[in-house]
Amino acid sequence: MKRRDFLRLATALPFMGLLPSWASAKGGTGQRILVLVKLAGGNDGLNTLIPHADPLYYQLRPTVAIPQHQVLDIGQGMGLNPYLQALKPLWDAGQMAWVQGVGYPQGDLSHFRSNDIWETASNASEYLNDGWLARAVSPQAGLHGIIMGDQMGPLAGKDCHALAMQSPQVFLSQVSLVEDIQPVRVNPALAHLTNIQHQLYGAGQQIGSKLQRPAPLGVNFATSEIGRDLESVAKMIVSGVDALAYLVTLDGFDTHVNQNVTQSNLLHHLAGGLDSFAQAMKRAGRWDDVLVVTYSEFGRRAQENHGKGTDHGTASVQLVLGGKVRGGIYGDAPRLNALDSDGNPHHTVDFRQVYGTVAQRWLGQSNPWAKFGTLPFV
Repeated sequence: MKRRDFLRLATALPFMGLLPSWASAKGGTGQRILVLVKLAGGNDGLNTLIPHADPLYYQLRPTVAIPQHQVLDIGQGMGLNPYLQALKPLWDAGQMAWVQGVGYPQGDLSHFRSNDIWETASNASEYLNDGWLARAVSPQAGLHGIIMGDQMGPLAGKDCHALAMQSPQVFLSQVSLVEDIQPVRVNPALAHLTNIQHQLYGAGQQIGSKLQRPAPLGVNFATSEIGRDLESVAKMIVSGVDALAYLVTLDGFDTHVNQNVTQSNLLHHLAGGLDSFAQAMKRAGRWDDVLVVTYSEFGRRAQENHGKGTDHGTASVQLVLGGKVRGGIYGDAPRLNALDSDGNPHHTVDFRQVYGTVAQRWLGQSNPWAKFGTLPFV
């Protein structure tokens, strides 16, 4: 391989999975799609889905608690953070579900370790290399997923075919530098490199052809980072790019100090982006084909700290959206009168029950976590 060709290949590093043939890519209406939204840093579940009817919530958080008159009541003593206002119509339409008390035994309070646990669906003392979605999906002649960013997360795995990109435009610009080459079988290393280059070229051709004249969304997305990423995902879905799953990330939820300002801003961006995404899917007739699920590496402590923030905790909440979602609140409400030794509510739903539900009931794939059962939110 010429040095020039190798350097051109290196410019396309956002491609991080190994793809089979793209010839059978379909991407038609009716194909079920999963959109994962990672809330990186440890989102505070108690100020997202708020137990506003519990007086202990206000006793534990004299300055950080959301005032009761601002909470968007959704019944069962729970309410939404007011900065999620844009999503309230989806709750009213029965297309929003909340899973509360989500966690795992012996919760780890390290960002890095707990992130690995959530993304591989491992036990706290277990170390796995493959992401949970990579373990659940079956082989297919197409693309398993597209990551908006540079971390493969749930889609990491040698048998999971995925692309990681900054944006479709940047990916297509980079992959245009790659010339097509037929795989060479002289030795394993060269076979791998030439195969990747050949498949990168094919990936660029397929995505480029789909996005050459992208279908109009008819919706204005916010200019925030998550707004732009969700707009890119919407364009790829509506334009027929064949991918089973997408991953976008909203960072900044490590709210040790001045939590209300930081989290409110982040939830505002999240709600605005998801609202625009839902509108775009509805206009395109794809809302019933899409399931949106949020996750975070952990929640926050029940009691506020001296910096008007909250420290690393364990159990938190997950938001689920989609046209086929069975709206409601799943899992038990946090028991603020029975905290663990670190001051955290005990988890009542194992996060692998959520994963198993998505894999089995939504994607129709195998459920490696069947022992945890499933939830009827879809």
